Amino acid sequence: MTSTNSAPMKTREFLEVLADLVRQQLPPELSDFQTPSRVTSLIKLYYGQPSTHYEVWVQKRRKEVEVGLHFEADPESNFGQLEMLSQRSEEIRASLGPEFEIGEWDRGWTRAHETVPLEPLDDDFLVELSFKLSAMIRTLEPILRQDSG
Repeated sequence: MTSTNSAPMKTREFLEVLADLVRQQLPPELSDFQTPSRVTSLIKLYYGQPSTHYEVWVQKRRKEVEVGLHFEADPESNFGQLEMLSQRSEEIRASLGPEFEIGEWDRGWTRAHETVPLEPLDDDFLVELSFKLSAMIRTLEPILRQDSG
């Protein structure tokens, strides 16, 4: 029997491959996200404004990975986005699961996210997180675009 597991990757490589994999999983109208060139323990994917971005943050000390949508502009804009997502939380959780949280965060920032236990950074975990992130983008990005349109 052949194992599908590869050797664990370094965090930077894992996150760069994750972004490429997510891009392949999205429809053309959602595959044009940008990523900053500097990747460390987290990667941000954004459309237009970097202050609103999808983020995957590998937190080795806490043994968890956060997969989420962050609003890191001014508090008024952030809370407006939070309110808009909160009004559709039932629909969002039906799509993304009951563990998906929408709420306030730090420094007037807000986020919609899920935290998953950290596993070895191998192909299996890469695929799992890519499906989670691409589902999040397919669910949330049309809501954001509808609200801003």
